[in-house]
Amino acid sequence: MTAHPTFSESQITLMVPDMAEAIRFYTESLGLHLKAQYGNEFAVVEAPGLTIGLHPQTAESKAPSMSIGLGVESIESVMQSLAARGIRFDGAIVEDPPIRVVHFKGPGAAPLYLVEQSQWR
Repeated sequence: MTAHPTFSESQITLMVPDMAEAIRFYTESLGLHLKAQYGNEFAVVEAPGLTIGLHPQTAESKAPSMSIGLGVESIESVMQSLAARGIRFDGAIVEDPPIRVVHFKGPGAAPLYLVEQSQWR
């Protein structure tokens, strides 16, 4: 029987049509930290508890759909801040106790959402 592997970190990778636009969106619009950039080939952005790899999309690649959730204390306050940075939300806040969620899109229509937890804290 083999031992379970030990993981040091994990990340998701998004295939993006425009690296510069994606880096700007995740760092300037969302305010996340750009950890590393390797030319136009790959970039690493850090969010609390999540590392996001950005990779250029090729004509041949059909990236699977993924969504990135960002936890917040006050969904309305963060929505207001992000709207001031040009982010548009897809509809109203969805009340689904114990969470509240609102969706938006990043570059290449990457699905993202804000989530506020109430009863499970």
